[in-house]
Amino acid sequence: MAGLGVYRTLSRVFPRSFRAKLMAVVAGCTLPPLGVFLAWVLLHEAPTQQQLVIGVSLTVVASLLGVLAALFLLYHLLTPLRMMAEVVRAYWQEQRLPELPEDGRDEVGVLMRGINCGLREIDNGIRELERHALEDPLTHSLSRRGSDRALHACVERAERGLPLALYVLDVDNLKPVNDEYGHVAGDRMLIDLVASARHFLRESDWIGRWGGDEFLLCVHDAQESANERMRQWLRELAAPRPDGIPISVSIGCAQYRPGVDAAQLYREADAAMYAAKAQGGAMLVCDDGLRAVAPAMRVAGA
Repeated sequence: MAGLGVYRTLSRVFPRSFRAKLMAVVAGCTLPPLGVFLAWVLLHEAPTQQQLVIGVSLTVVASLLGVLAALFLLYHLLTPLRMMAEVVRAYWQEQRLPELPEDGRDEVGVLMRGINCGLREIDNGIRELERHALEDPLTHSLSRRGSDRALHACVERAERGLPLALYVLDVDNLKPVNDEYGHVAGDRMLIDLVASARHFLRESDWIGRWGGDEFLLCVHDAQESANERMRQWLRELAAPRPDGIPISVSIGCAQYRPGVDAAQLYREADAAMYAAKAQGGAMLVCDDGLRAVAPAMRVAGA
């Protein structure tokens, strides 16, 4: 940019002072015509009236041209300030990180480096806060807020044609484990549950802790295929873990259909989950949206 060219050119002469750059532009463009006129007057002890008029006229014209040149150079010299204002606006409105030059050593250069560093630190802090707000601190799955946001995003993708099956999970034996082995063992069970789920979830799928021992899973797959993956996972959970305690889970499922919003989809899957618990737990029940509860699909060996 022309402005940065003026700024960098003057930085070779005045590397550490932006004020010196400003004064050099103003003085260099406006004082020479006056200096030349004064020197001309001193060299001509008795100039004629015509010479004086010509000298004054030339000095006025030269001074006006100098002022115009100073305004032009000042406009371009102040370009870094306009760039800084623009990057702050861009981050505020678009969360776009700045890319200001950092080679200046004067006050403006220090300010540009400070804006670059400051906005990056602010952005990192915001991202970290968002991560903590959207992530469950125990299991590192999505939190209730993160799950709600992700569920709405999944429904939006499903509205564009991507298949979606929502599963609501409830751990059947968390309270007995807490009572017999302590809350540390119960927490370990929830952590292992999420870690195990991630082994079969695809990149577009997710698991979130809805609250307590209830979880949501969103799977972008046809229901038959998604259910088969879920049944296989249930069989794996039913196997004893290193501490000898299996994980018993009741799961309700609802398949997205056109016109069904996120809240309705959750209600259907939640009702199916309670139907699974009512039938003894450790099973998968699917709600087809037409009947309250579809026939249960028990896990082999559960």
